[in-house]
Amino acid sequence: MNGAQTIVEMLKQYQVNVLFGVPGDTSIKLYEALYDNQDDLTHVMAKDERSAAFMADAYARLSHKPGICECPSGAGSLYTVPGVAEANASSIPVIAITSDVPLSGEGKQTITELDTQKLYESITKWAYVVKDVKKVPEVMRRAFRIATTGRPGAVHLAIPKEVLYGELPEAALPLYGDKNCCHYPAFRTRGARVELEKMVAHMADARKLTLIVGGGANHSQAGDAVQAMAEWMAAPVVSTISGQGIMPDNHPLALGVIGDNGFHPHAHRAIEEADVLLYIGCKMGSVSTINWTMPSKKTGRKILQIDLNPEMLSNNFPNTLSVAGDARSVVEDLLTLLKEKTAHRQASDWLNDLNAQRCSFWQEAEKNFQMDTIPLKPHRIIAELNRHLDETAIVISDAGTPTPYSTRYLRLASKNSRYIIPRSYGGLGYAIPAVVGAHFARPDAKLVGLFGDGSLGMSAGELETISRLNIPAVLIHFNNSAFGWIKALQKLHCKEKYFSVDFNSNNPAKVAEGFGLKALSIETVEELEQGLDIAFSSKTPIFLDVKSEPESDDIPPVYSWMQNR
Repeated sequence: MNGAQTIVEMLKQYQVNVLFGVPGDTSIKLYEALYDNQDDLTHVMAKDERSAAFMADAYARLSHKPGICECPSGAGSLYTVPGVAEANASSIPVIAITSDVPLSGEGKQTITELDTQKLYESITKWAYVVKDVKKVPEVMRRAFRIATTGRPGAVHLAIPKEVLYGELPEAALPLYGDKNCCHYPAFRTRGARVELEKMVAHMADARKLTLIVGGGANHSQAGDAVQAMAEWMAAPVVSTISGQGIMPDNHPLALGVIGDNGFHPHAHRAIEEADVLLYIGCKMGSVSTINWTMPSKKTGRKILQIDLNPEMLSNNFPNTLSVAGDARSVVEDLLTLLKEKTAHRQASDWLNDLNAQRCSFWQEAEKNFQMDTIPLKPHRIIAELNRHLDETAIVISDAGTPTPYSTRYLRLASKNSRYIIPRSYGGLGYAIPAVVGAHFARPDAKLVGLFGDGSLGMSAGELETISRLNIPAVLIHFNNSAFGWIKALQKLHCKEKYFSVDFNSNNPAKVAEGFGLKALSIETVEELEQGLDIAFSSKTPIFLDVKSEPESDDIPPVYSWMQNR
């Protein structure tokens, strides 16, 4: 068994059934091994290495298994960086395998030679060059263990030619993997009983308790536990963008998104008026706290925090109490203690008042939902999309144009639904390849991709991948002929000195058709309604090129921007 075959066999040991990649001249031995194992492993060919990593990222988010991508040496390793960095910073276990030049060519200016270990060390939990075929099983076990345990994250392995071609000695057999690390988070950690009892005491004393959930709660699959605890304590739940969808949006305790981007004012109020705040799987970073101004300083307010990564505890605010542990496990334990020590609470006047404000917010939003201006307002596009979303819907958004509108107006009515967006580095070009990864994680789901012109320009090649695989996705392109987010900033801060942000709209529908997709050009509300009806009833992918209003024409719901209007 050679090194390439060993890698494939180890992937099978870890119950991997799909991986994403781009072929290269250094990886042909790996591809031969993949060819011989097609009954067990599906290889999804991407058109770009960055896309392969984004596919693995989305797959991992939805399957709760490590996402695997493979790419060739040199430029392949370089192009994989954005997706690996996003996954690692978002606590998503992605294992990136890059084939490498021969060890015999080290230091000789061999074409595509690159110090990948140094390149990846700052953007992964672990980066390693495997220099001996005998170490492949050991290194693969370590890679899965590091990626899935503690705070999950990305791992990079570089495999030189001698290792791919070298023969594994009999002494290294049989191959085995650790079944605990086939899913994440592996080896869930719980908080100490004494600390949990202290936290329960703070929560029990609260007159106005608010729960704030972040991406860590979603990664931990803590939704049921969070909802049960919120219902027991009659406490409102607000979320960061990454925590969106932790509870059904129509639940009376799910008040919506906080922070700078696409916020809900009633959710902000739930934080500002609370006397006890419990952050669950939330880093309390710049966006969710509006540059650490929310919550404001308030005498007597208690801040409690649960996070898997102890480095995040009390990192940005002076916590009253911190508990390191897995979000789901800790919340489940807290709920058990709460039921022992407190009575089931009923909705307070404060909660009812928050929900009254929430109701008024949505009534006011209907004005934008009914506007039929041309070009179409992004609010209207999201409102029409909401009409078609069911419990299987997974909405994947790029950073940029769709973000503030989808976080503010998107309505997910089921815990089986998810909203996914790259929030660590905000790289454009994520949504289209992520749809591919999502399909292999949740083939039964109705997938929706939201992206602007800039994102399309960076990932249009993956339209061919979606077409080739016949993934029944609804792809919605916000066509405003600009890098709209940057143009809006230039309006706010540069006296409308628009520079290098505008480009031709051309005909993206024709581009999509050229890649083999059915595509519709949409300008009016009637065309949008008909297009969405067609797309959601279709069993094949549909590309909707929607002419939309630029952010610079009507400043979107970004808190800091609205203060500068």
